[in-house]
Amino acid sequence: MSVSGIEESGGPSPDRSASKEYAVVLYVTLDSLTQSDTIPILDITTSATIGRVRLIDCDQYLEHDTLVVHEFFDFPIPNHPYAALSYVWRGNAVDESTVGPRFSVAGAEDGDPVGIHALKHACVAALRLGVKYLWLDRLCIMQTSKDDKRWQITQMFRIYKESAASIVFPGGIQRLVSLDEPTTWINRGWTLQEALAPPRVDVVYAWPHGSGMYHGVFRGDIRELVPGQSAITPLRELLALNGFRSTMFFPSSTGTPTSFRTTIFGLPTDTSVRPVVPDQTTEVVIFMLKNALAFGGETFDERAPAIWRSALFRASSRPVDMVFSIMGVFGVSLDPRGFDADDRLGATVALMRAILAREGGRASWLSLAPYLPPHPRLSTFPVFPKTSVDGRVELALGLTTVGGESKRRAAILDTRRITMPMGSMDEAGYLRISRKAVRIHALPLAFPVPGEGHHDHLESSQTADPPLCCLAFRAIDGTGWRFYGLPEDDVQHPPSSDSVPKDNWKTLAVLVGWHNEFSLEGQWMGPRFLNAMLVREHAPEMFHVESYFELSHKLEGWVNTWEEMDLRIGGPGDPRHASKPHEIQ
Repeated sequence: MSVSGIEESGGPSPDRSASKEYAVVLYVTLDSLTQSDTIPILDITTSATIGRVRLIDCDQYLEHDTLVVHEFFDFPIPNHPYAALSYVWRGNAVDESTVGPRFSVAGAEDGDPVGIHALKHACVAALRLGVKYLWLDRLCIMQTSKDDKRWQITQMFRIYKESAASIVFPGGIQRLVSLDEPTTWINRGWTLQEALAPPRVDVVYAWPHGSGMYHGVFRGDIRELVPGQSAITPLRELLALNGFRSTMFFPSSTGTPTSFRTTIFGLPTDTSVRPVVPDQTTEVVIFMLKNALAFGGETFDERAPAIWRSALFRASSRPVDMVFSIMGVFGVSLDPRGFDADDRLGATVALMRAILAREGGRASWLSLAPYLPPHPRLSTFPVFPKTSVDGRVELALGLTTVGGESKRRAAILDTRRITMPMGSMDEAGYLRISRKAVRIHALPLAFPVPGEGHHDHLESSQTADPPLCCLAFRAIDGTGWRFYGLPEDDVQHPPSSDSVPKDNWKTLAVLVGWHNEFSLEGQWMGPRFLNAMLVREHAPEMFHVESYFELSHKLEGWVNTWEEMDLRIGGPGDPRHASKPHEIQ
């Protein structure tokens, strides 16, 4: 069964000119959708206009059992507040015998069908939040039109930002999932901006126990949505509950208290199973999102490193969408027509260039994931994980070997005391910034660097004063370096041309900022330490990142004496010359 616009709906045809603000592009009774032996396919292509925002009328859906979509002539829509749905394109499995009636959308048949009962819960949530309209990308975008999809991508952040709230369906749009049913919502690329852009974010889930209070490690309220079927809770509260063994629920009305467990954003990490990838543990993924969300008095610049970090380890079926899904968060709009579906590298460079070109734009991605190898064509950024539509992320692990044991830590940049640099970037991905830096010199492989790892330095009792003798450090990649006290006759002079031997090219430690390390459980471990990039010159005055240093906080005074240098960091390969898909990734 195929339903196009309002002509084949079988219902009354409303006057499309009745409103000066919108036109009706879909009008279909729910009865006509539920009586079909096959999943109906809706298509608004013949009645909709490219480049407009469309919304579902929840009053019509709930009160008149009619699915009505309005297409608005202008955007934003100040007189018609709406909520925007956040979900995964392919969600949790369903039992075909109990899932109930569904419909699909022309051009989006590769995604899950839309559950008619699930959409009812979404509309009830919208009305509970005080709005009568709902934006659902599956139905409100002309899925058969490349031009409309491109336009919608450029407006996606704005659509969520202008909404009254984002309503999260973690398990997809076919059915509701319970709090103890793991989903991939937190691992998907597009859901990050859907959590960051709106003024509020609430989660809808299956819940049979009514309204009441929960009490465990945290205390809060659960608000019933559809009696005996669903409830709604702010996202931040569920993120805090996820993973704890048990929380007690006390119903407001007569009823028996019951315990529940929240794993809707992922199961707790089993650290006994090796290897454990810190960046992908449920606890750390949640930790990153919580730090990316606006809460309290944090500025955007303070949250930006966590936003980059949260985005890096998410997944999408199209690699380029990993850039399109966050560009609006940074106030940037790229033209999707300028990039192939696999061109994540080219789109990333374009995003960085646009960020730095904006007033106040900063290179907040520096030292994004210091334990991952730098990208071979964009070394100020780590290698891109391989992603898939089912939420899987495959990483190139950056492992350090200390005392014969492979270890990997996770850290996040803390910009509360050191401001990330402004600058510019050229088309080849070379970042031009001014930053404190110091010349460093490689130590022989056999040279002892005392201590147990790259956190330690030779003068372990050093104070904040500049050291009086040489210091030796180990970089995250395990290499040893001397920072101080080099005799003058050992100084390597900068190259004057391409003919200068590579042995004479400079290597620098470049200050990035403060890092806080956290555990596999997503908790701060402390203490904070100074992070510096290890950059090597590969052409005259052109550097690339090879690794990073973690320097003791006791050395802050000395680090502040480093020379301010104008640097050009990128490459060493040229992203414009990547010709094979695997090279782009």
